[in-house]
Amino acid sequence: MRDFVTDGSVSALCDELARLVRAPIWLRDQSGEVIVPEWSESEDGEGAGHPWSIINEAAGRARAFALVGRSEAECEEPTPIPLRIRAGLLGSIVICMPRDMDAGRAETIRRALGLLASSVCDVCEAQWSLRQRVRELDALYRLSGMLSPRQGAGAAAPGAEADRMLEAALDLAIEVIGVDAGSIAVIEEGRETPVIRASRGLSRQWATDTETLSRGGVLRQAALRGEIVRVEDLLRDPRIEAQERIRAEGLASLLSTGLLDQGVPIGLIRLYTRRPRLFTQAEGELLRAIAEHAAAAVTTARLRRLREQDEAVKRQVRLAASVQRRMLPRTTPQVPPFDVAAHYAPSFDLGGDFYDFLELGGHLGILVGDVAGKGVPAALLMSSVRASLRAHAQDVYHIGDVLKRVNRALVRDTLDNEFVTLWYGVADPVTLRLTYCAAGHDWPLLARVPRDRAITERDCERLTADGMALGIDPTQEYPLGVKQLAPRDVLVAWTDGLHDATDFEGRKFGGTRLRRALVDLLAREPEASAARVVDHVLAEVRQFSGLSGRTDDITIVALRVGER
Repeated sequence: MRDFVTDGSVSALCDELARLVRAPIWLRDQSGEVIVPEWSESEDGEGAGHPWSIINEAAGRARAFALVGRSEAECEEPTPIPLRIRAGLLGSIVICMPRDMDAGRAETIRRALGLLASSVCDVCEAQWSLRQRVRELDALYRLSGMLSPRQGAGAAAPGAEADRMLEAALDLAIEVIGVDAGSIAVIEEGRETPVIRASRGLSRQWATDTETLSRGGVLRQAALRGEIVRVEDLLRDPRIEAQERIRAEGLASLLSTGLLDQGVPIGLIRLYTRRPRLFTQAEGELLRAIAEHAAAAVTTARLRRLREQDEAVKRQVRLAASVQRRMLPRTTPQVPPFDVAAHYAPSFDLGGDFYDFLELGGHLGILVGDVAGKGVPAALLMSSVRASLRAHAQDVYHIGDVLKRVNRALVRDTLDNEFVTLWYGVADPVTLRLTYCAAGHDWPLLARVPRDRAITERDCERLTADGMALGIDPTQEYPLGVKQLAPRDVLVAWTDGLHDATDFEGRKFGGTRLRRALVDLLAREPEASAARVVDHVLAEVRQFSGLSGRTDDITIVALRVGER
């Protein structure tokens, strides 16, 4: 409880309630010690010093009885009201009900204390959750920086670079999850057994031993399938058969999961404690996020090695493209009444465009972005920006603040010629209110589809919003736009590759043709789905361009507001 006590208000409130009802009440920590308000006075009479202190239970109990002028013989046995959150038991509020108190009044006091305990738990739960999210956000952001190109970074050998990334990921996992030891093993090409490439807090004998801990290697296989493996006590778990090795190493608990690339296992990460510990689901999910970034680091390092040692460029690009495809949404979200669809087509095997869908407490977030440049550098920067956007969007309510934070990070971590244009909107499925910001990106098109007549180009409007591209000016502000959507509306967002698609005479497809293509479709098919809108626009672009070929990535996202 003392971890959440800041101003002593809870213990002070217990004292005031005790005086009010003339019953001993005190605040007890999980260890059994009592938290009491304790104020020191400065020379001018203002409060100063520590607002609370810890005393032993006997002293705390005696203080509570003395505070209300009662003896223990006058009261019933203490009744503790537990203070419990997901992290565990924090302590309790204890009351000794006077024997001469009316039963109805006593019950009312118990209910009131129960409500007080519930309120205290809500506040502590919120603080604990915030600490967890801040810790996870920091971990994910630091990991995303591993894949972002840094100015002045040395040209280390691919193998050394991969080991450095794995060691950094392992150190971060040990730090944020709070364990005693760990390792990351990688399946090398041509081998089936993972080889430890990073190790902390483990003996050399343990790190080089390839024998499995469990019977038949069931735990290793589960981790390599991407499952989160949690073992509270290795010496008592029936699946474990290497108790002597574990006892000699001094290990007690295990948390593990696999490093996967497109569902294919490429390694695994294991964390250990030296005392039995029950890992939470949140800790398992955080380890999985770290493993995903470690897998991306391994894949990226392998691409570098192939590029330097082999002239098979296609093989290099396929590996990097697999990392990028993993960053794009695998499915479209189901957030009625919204119907969404998207298409991404890079000009080369790797591209700098990206889109994403975020489910934000029932709201739908839509991201469409374009990284300056093409190929491997743009793809790596894209993955870093996407990870940073996702991490900030889960914790920051105002979308303009999300873009400001990502922008400051990009300015700090990228070169002068590296920047990103972005459009970010959040739609409320209940009120149909759309809030959005743009960072140097093309303004989306909103088509209002009438019920009583065919749509015309006058029924279309651009959602204007000002804001400089991300990664240029650290002081840039991103004004918020608001639009009230209605049933039957169609919103289309895209990257500049669609506008800039050219025919054989060098003419661009442009905004006018895009608007006309959308209106023509909705005039013929007023109920066209989002997927139908995307397919039609792309078909118009392909017909216009013919065989002239793409010179830029093309990304398009459509949102259709359904009938209620």
